[in-house]
Amino acid sequence: MIVASAIFQAPTNVFTGKTVLASYIIEQVCKVPGFDVGWFYCKFGNNDKSTLLAVLRGVIAQLVKTNAQLYPHVLERKNTTGDLKLISHKVGKDLLAECLQVLEKTCIIIDGLDECDKGVRREIISLFTRLVKERNDTIPGSLRVLFVSTDEADIRKSLSKATCITLKGSDNFSEMQDYARTWAKRIQDLHTLTDQKREEIVSEVMKRADGKPSALLHSSLEQLKLISLGMYLYCYLVFNNLADQLTLADLDRELQPDCLPRGLGEA
Repeated sequence: MIVASAIFQAPTNVFTGKTVLASYIIEQVCKVPGFDVGWFYCKFGNNDKSTLLAVLRGVIAQLVKTNAQLYPHVLERKNTTGDLKLISHKVGKDLLAECLQVLEKTCIIIDGLDECDKGVRREIISLFTRLVKERNDTIPGSLRVLFVSTDEADIRKSLSKATCITLKGSDNFSEMQDYARTWAKRIQDLHTLTDQKREEIVSEVMKRADGKPSALLHSSLEQLKLISLGMYLYCYLVFNNLADQLTLADLDRELQPDCLPRGLGEA
């Protein structure tokens, strides 16, 4: 069964990085030839974005928007049921199943599953896992579904047979180190620095980004969101300045403790 879930170690309504990731995945999947893509962003407390019917409407709308051959099926359903705004769960489920039968390869991405009530997310998971099984039993690989969510016990249990990818705050810290190293490599090439000097620059900039070297590993999740965004911006500003230094002496001066900014505010 090709159902995947990206799980984030964070409580609901706090960590927004998952939506950024979901958007990036959607953007990249839309570039894959031969795939029709449907997606939906769930939102806590909004009935238009946190119900099974809302998910059905959103996914069907995305698929129809990008594939004109689905219009006849939608119009036929509208004419035979009189359901102009898709207010019936049964009609929505049947219509989505019909659309998937028409399409050769489909990828569906649902972000924020955790932002729906437990009963609703159970319905959503049940429907899409059934659709995946039915489609792939007929044509293997014809339907892939990705749920992006924070780590909730009921979601993990419902997706126990699916592939799960767990992302933690420490993963962000590692990515930012890679980002800093990319910048430091440019500076190393400009001034013919040793690898040791390059890593010293990375270490100093990361320490100064928010005042402590391992902030992302020990902060609360609300702080994590702000620190993550701030550190990226800090690294961008500081490394831009370092890359503009014309001589090694100028570079060394900018790296001195009394000159290197401490935190985003000083940068």
